[in-house]
Amino acid sequence: MTMHHLRIPLICSPTPLHKLERLSQRLGIELYIKRDDLTGFAGGGNKGRKLEFLIYDALQSGADTVVTRGAYQSNFVRQTAGVCAMYGLEFHAVVMHWPYPAPGRETRPKNWSEPKKISGNMILNHWLGAHIHVLPDGTFHEMENHMHTLAEELRKKGKKVYEIPGGGSNPIGALGYLIAFDELCRQSPPFDQIIVASGSGGTQTGLTFAVRRAGVKTKLIGICTDNEPEMVEDFCEIAKGLEILTGTKLKLTQEDFDLRMEYHGGGYQVPNSETQEAIRTLARTEGIFLDPVYTGKAFAGVLDLAKKGELEGRTLFWHTGGFPVLFAEGREPE
Repeated sequence: MTMHHLRIPLICSPTPLHKLERLSQRLGIELYIKRDDLTGFAGGGNKGRKLEFLIYDALQSGADTVVTRGAYQSNFVRQTAGVCAMYGLEFHAVVMHWPYPAPGRETRPKNWSEPKKISGNMILNHWLGAHIHVLPDGTFHEMENHMHTLAEELRKKGKKVYEIPGGGSNPIGALGYLIAFDELCRQSPPFDQIIVASGSGGTQTGLTFAVRRAGVKTKLIGICTDNEPEMVEDFCEIAKGLEILTGTKLKLTQEDFDLRMEYHGGGYQVPNSETQEAIRTLARTEGIFLDPVYTGKAFAGVLDLAKKGELEGRTLFWHTGGFPVLFAEGREPE
């Protein structure tokens, strides 16, 4: 059985690929965009590609309940809620407003207060019937532990629980971006570089693995949206799992992952003026919206790398979605 048969049909694919004509002219580079904001399921975004494989695995395991975790405005929580509704699975998510990597790297802005009403992705979660468990701010590791505790509590109640890590970033989820790279290869000759927002790591690891496996010279650049350089350790673990799932021995190390740290703007979710300018730039030249958490920061990186003359040849920006967060309260810098 091939990887293509180990998933459920969920997204609209292939997603569009086209040149950003006006912006290419303005920046003096050849810039294309891959529109995974238009995957079409439950508000769109890259998580749908991962969920095709993850929910197939959940259904195969006999699960009747899915548990995951994420930030309060998580795109992954929203899309997982959607697919669970579609397949009649009970869905729970452990969330924090401002999770952070470690003590001393907290991200909650000093002027930010709890939202007075639900907005953005939380409105969609409500419509989808998701069970959202909001916790006080803490580390990603603490949030993961709370997720495991919740899963155990549900199992004691007789539920057959399938746990998914934040962002769907494990080897099974990363298969979505092996397939996505195959899709890209059918649409276009190889690009000189592909730039993508890198959060929990499944997308960057899947694409890096696919590029290396294909033997093309494309440079895969991840723009880190969090102040977490140690994330590459997780990438290596995901890659090891991909080797087992695909029977491909690549032995990727931390040096194989190009993770740029200079554009996170203070950490995960933290709004900043560079991100706001990137969102405005793409909207006003091409009519395409980015989001303030992931793609806005990644595109700020694209604009800066173009300004520095580092983007020679054909460059692809892989738009991973996140549109509903534009409608979330308090996401603009003040």
